[in-house]
Amino acid sequence: MRKAGWLFITLGLAGCSDEGDGAGGSGAAGNTNGSSSNTTSSMQTSTGSTAGGGGAGAAGGGNTGGSGGSGFQLEVHTELDPSPGLILRVNLPIDAARCAALGEGRPCDDLDLDGITDAWENAALDRLRPIQRFDEDESLVNTDLAAVLGDVGRVAPAGDLVHVLIMLGYSKDYGSCGGFSGHNGDSERVGLELQRIERAGAGDVRVKQAYTAAHEGTANDHSRVFSGTDVALLVHDNDPATGEPRWVVFPSSDKHGTYATIDICEGISFVPCFDEDCGPDSVPDASLYDRLPPFVNAGEEAMPLVTDLTGVGFPGDDAWAVKDFCGGLGGTSCSDDVRNKLLPSPF
Repeated sequence: MRKAGWLFITLGLAGCSDEGDGAGGSGAAGNTNGSSSNTTSSMQTSTGSTAGGGGAGAAGGGNTGGSGGSGFQLEVHTELDPSPGLILRVNLPIDAARCAALGEGRPCDDLDLDGITDAWENAALDRLRPIQRFDEDESLVNTDLAAVLGDVGRVAPAGDLVHVLIMLGYSKDYGSCGGFSGHNGDSERVGLELQRIERAGAGDVRVKQAYTAAHEGTANDHSRVFSGTDVALLVHDNDPATGEPRWVVFPSSDKHGTYATIDICEGISFVPCFDEDCGPDSVPDASLYDRLPPFVNAGEEAMPLVTDLTGVGFPGDDAWAVKDFCGGLGGTSCSDDVRNKLLPSPF
């Protein structure tokens, strides 16, 4: 029986096997720009809109086949485990070689040659990237109608584990103390370390560790790894588009340091201009401050799936160049390059 909130993606390929590898529902529609076959977007949770177009492993594009045969249905599902941790279930093997061994009918492409099926990578990025829940005074919500947000992800093997690293991109850092230190482009990041689940489907994983970066690499660095029982501190909420749990993070107002909870954010400092404000307070509808930006799967540096970030709203920026990220606005002295958010492991 189809569970509520699952999205089924029919690949329509002949000769597929009936063997399953998990359960779930899946990818979102592609980014409206449609410039990259690997660009995928989910609904903006503040408006309930869903972008059109197509992306690899997403509805309306990517690894679709012919009309013959019953077709393979990619099923992706998230659930919360009291152990604790978010669980991702995908009925497609993580490993490209294992996927290919099951026979035709499954999207087993591994174009970035990292050993993980690209469709599984896209499913992981689609369902595991976080909702960003902003402060009520955040400029990109209240005053900057031209603001752009976009995520750039990399999914890579780490021994038996899988690392998901996501650059949370903003067109601007609005600065603090009335605009001091503001600049074009703002590249923040989060990360997840995923552990395969024993005696489960070949595509099923749970979150073992999580990472939130806040002013990473600066004297004011408040980045943090959540492991062991601390994983229970992570906030989850039902995604309005799927009805299933999704990770939630809290960017600080206008500066966008990323925190796992409001309390962690607002307990960092009480010194004016060095304090942080997170989360909407005393507002009639907190969902208006939620954002779930479109994403792109950048692949690997040696075998990129995407370089040009126009597809997620950042023309002129590059996923793998050693070059400041300027949020599609150009300029100099912007933010740390995207590459540096995708390669170093925080775990």
